Amino acid sequence: MELMKKSVSGRVPWLVSAGAASLLAALLRRWQLASAFEPSGLATPGAQSSVILLCVLVMSGAWFILLAQYQPLSKRPWAAGQAHRWDLVFLDVGDPVYPILVVSASFLALACVPVLLPVGLEQWKLYQERVAAELQPPSNNGMLTIATGVGALLSALGLLQMGRDGLRPGKRGRGGFSAALPGVAGCVWMMESFRAHAANPVQWDYAPQLLAIVCGMMLYMDFAGMSAGASRPRRLLWLAGMTAVLSAVAMATTGSELAALAAAGGPVVSPQLGDLLLLLSQTLAAAAVLWRLPPNLENPPKLNSSPHPQPSGEASIQEETTDE
Repeated sequence: MELMKKSVSGRVPWLVSAGAASLLAALLRRWQLASAFEPSGLATPGAQSSVILLCVLVMSGAWFILLAQYQPLSKRPWAAGQAHRWDLVFLDVGDPVYPILVVSASFLALACVPVLLPVGLEQWKLYQERVAAELQPPSNNGMLTIATGVGALLSALGLLQMGRDGLRPGKRGRGGFSAALPGVAGCVWMMESFRAHAANPVQWDYAPQLLAIVCGMMLYMDFAGMSAGASRPRRLLWLAGMTAVLSAVAMATTGSELAALAAAGGPVVSPQLGDLLLLLSQTLAAAAVLWRLPPNLENPPKLNSSPHPQPSGEASIQEETTDE
């Protein structure tokens, strides 16, 4: 019971701070979209909503730095003569919330595949038809959209393995490879997002989404580093918090674009829907990190040769997670 109380208290500051900052940032972004742009689409310089949103983002980053700086880290060695085994902190057992969040993130990424692949193939078909007719081809040939859809599939597979490891620990090192897949997919997604918005002179239109993608990509890479001997647990917590906040801002934008598209009679199955699903996916992954990492940094799971949990209720790690 005492361990459970410590686990809850360890994650509360992160979850409450990230949730409150994400909600506030999303509401401010909605206000900005409604008031800080001229009819021509250009941003109004010095708009109050833009200034307040920027201040909230900076203050959120600073607050997460303070939380990370004072995040307790266990001094207990994992075993006699061994250094800390950071690769095990996400392989805890007995906690269903983490795998539920990660598996849900996996299904959201998987839902992007039937959205992005048909859109990309249609763009590629149109490009080929224009080239064959010796007409000016469109600027987008659909290849990056198709690659983003394939990346979403890889991301879903990696997240699914991460959720499986969190529920039933696998062999050491597998979790790092799984977590790297969404990070690699994020590189392609970032290129596609930049291609779609690079010609737009209004930075407020695309900068939040690019920042959210970059932050999520770094989150997955640091997650993978926990299993690869390059652990940065405090930085991983900061990235998880900022990923949630920046994704909330980007989702407010994408949601508005989808609503406008539907109101104009356009197809809802569009790149914007794919972006929204991927942003939701990385938000759930960030929430999973904020749920499990803080208490496990303070009270890490113990190595145990028994495949069954400790009678006391304290989580244990199966022997197969050790080096073979």
